[in-house]
Amino acid sequence: MKKLLILFVLTALFTACKKDEPLAKEDLYPAEPVSVPSSSAIAVFHQPISFYQMYVYRYDADTKTWSTRIASHFSTVSTSDPSFIGFTNPYVADSGVAMFDMVRLYSAYTGTTNIKTVAINADQVLQFFPDFVGAKTGIVKIKTQDVILKKSTGGTIAIGMSGGGTYDENTKIMDLNVTFNETAVGGTTRTIKYKLSPIALTLN
Repeated sequence: MKKLLILFVLTALFTACKKDEPLAKEDLYPAEPVSVPSSSAIAVFHQPISFYQMYVYRYDADTKTWSTRIASHFSTVSTSDPSFIGFTNPYVADSGVAMFDMVRLYSAYTGTTNIKTVAINADQVLQFFPDFVGAKTGIVKIKTQDVILKKSTGGTIAIGMSGGGTYDENTKIMDLNVTFNETAVGGTTRTIKYKLSPIALTLN
């Protein structure tokens, strides 16, 4: 009887201690991000003005440094699905954008770094999924697709694009890993890191 009483007291004390402990993050929030894309993230990373472009930087794994700002990286909200940010140039006829510096990355195959000639336009690229309902942080999904680049001598090449990353509306920073499928130009795949922000970043 005495042993049973001691066991009861210990069990009660353990239960009381557990109640006083703060809930773990996994108990407060779901393990997976919510399935509905965030519109508030789009409002942070895109502005509905002509020729708007975020500050976009590419990491060079060889030099271990970040590039300067990638110019002509115009963002637009997809008209067919406004949960996506795309990169297009609707402001200049028959032109394009430098999306993820692809104009320079593939200049050996297109024969130019001119955005008008290469004419990259991708209507749906980035989608944002918050960590939980109302969260200001979450994951970014890059829509898997072939990006068409025009060659200066005529014809096109198609580079596969996929990947994703994270975003934070408080710091206003997006970290992306973009994977390019280079089968069309005799390669395999390579993944490059990028940072995107509506404000200038000091990275090196």
